[in-house]
Amino acid sequence: MIRLIVGLGNPGLRFANTRHNVGFIFVDSAISKWGEWIEETGKGILGKISIDSNNVLILKPFTYMNRSGEAIPPIVERFSILPQEILVVYDDLWIPLGSVRLRIKGSSGGHNGMQSVIDALNTEDIPRLRIGIGPLPEGASSVDFVLSEFSEEELRILDETIESAIEGLPLIITDIEKAMSRYNKRIKG
Repeated sequence: MIRLIVGLGNPGLRFANTRHNVGFIFVDSAISKWGEWIEETGKGILGKISIDSNNVLILKPFTYMNRSGEAIPPIVERFSILPQEILVVYDDLWIPLGSVRLRIKGSSGGHNGMQSVIDALNTEDIPRLRIGIGPLPEGASSVDFVLSEFSEEELRILDETIESAIEGLPLIITDIEKAMSRYNKRIKG
């Protein structure tokens, strides 16, 4: 059972609509559908959603992406949450836009935000939902690409993808393995 969802991104208006902030976009959507932001924690903002009588905490770190993990230990300790009960949501430039991938554990795959979370919790056994923002255009810098904004057409596809993933959230939080078999495929945009 997932008890905490952490959306990864960069704080501030400058980064609000960039590809690297799809984790923030996801948790904002979950809050607007099922819950509310309840308090600032020092290194983030904490919210709560209620889905089918399951209460789940939502965390949006105020640290920059590469230090996202710093916001998690105080919440984990305060609420006695295990790493396996956390769902980390973030962008993945190796997954095509319009697709999502759920995993129950694994390496960071080169994603600095996820690596920060792994380092902070000292384990790779952390469920994650990766939202595709790719492909990386030929010859483009990955840093410039993830910090670029979506085009109108890309935003339409992203919105549909986020909406679909949000619809799947009740299953994800109660049975992530079943959700993996259902959602680890291309979502038609």
